[in-house]
Amino acid sequence: MFGSSGNVSKEEAARTAAIAGAIDVLVTLSALIAAHSSVLLADFLKTSLEFVAVLLSWLAIRRIVGGSNHQFDYGIGKLENLSSLLVGSIMLLGMLVIVVNAIANILNPSHIQGIGVWISLVAQIVFGVINSTLSWRSFRTARAENSPLLKSQAQLFFTRAFGNVFILLALGFSLLLSGFSWSVYIDPAASLVIAASILISAIGVLSSSFYDLLDRTLEEADQIVILRELAQRFHDYEALHGIRSRRAGGQVFVEVFLEFDPDKTMGEIQTVADALCRSIEAQIPSSRVAVALAKEALH
Repeated sequence: MFGSSGNVSKEEAARTAAIAGAIDVLVTLSALIAAHSSVLLADFLKTSLEFVAVLLSWLAIRRIVGGSNHQFDYGIGKLENLSSLLVGSIMLLGMLVIVVNAIANILNPSHIQGIGVWISLVAQIVFGVINSTLSWRSFRTARAENSPLLKSQAQLFFTRAFGNVFILLALGFSLLLSGFSWSVYIDPAASLVIAASILISAIGVLSSSFYDLLDRTLEEADQIVILRELAQRFHDYEALHGIRSRRAGGQVFVEVFLEFDPDKTMGEIQTVADALCRSIEAQIPSSRVAVALAKEALH
């Protein structure tokens, strides 16, 4: 069953991520201005693009929470998936920027220098911890809410934490090995590794979102759950007139059309319907079940 508390928890997670991302952008910009380093330029561009992705996610979730009057359930699922597509597309854009910058610096290599390098070293440690925490929280909430938007956010923060580790190592080795001529290639090489990690995550986000955007029937296992529950409760209703189901994004919608004994009171019918809905929803993650009176039962 979908509730406002779930959407609120999504908004809180996205807002925290957006605030952390904005601070990260300011820190990486300060480090870039105060240093000459290709990997810091890549870090700033990557962080800025990722912040835009997180901001889009937050705005989408705010729209969901603001419109969560249960009148647009299918549309909300689509909005989450479209936002995930935007996140994945921005990740691809960030990857391309890093690759182009890395190639340029391989062709024209130079040693890193400036106080910004030390600023970045500290920032990578701090934001590595922050991004790892946000990734874990987003994955946990995504599993609980079955949200493709939060899943893409979790993947995004995982790649950011991965990037923090690699940038930290790249800067550290560049400083420690500056006496060797080949050390000038450490920066662009690390950038290419980061770009590869972003590409892998972006492909996963985009493929998942495209698949979830397609409305489709339920898997056979879920259909069996519904039929089993109806069979176990056959004595509570007169006839089954149809089942309508669809999966929209990470959400499942099921409508069951039943005919009841005309002697049953509305209270008795409601009790049966509520029990059936609760049982099915408990077995099918992120499902919303409704029982309707069949037209034949209304005559």
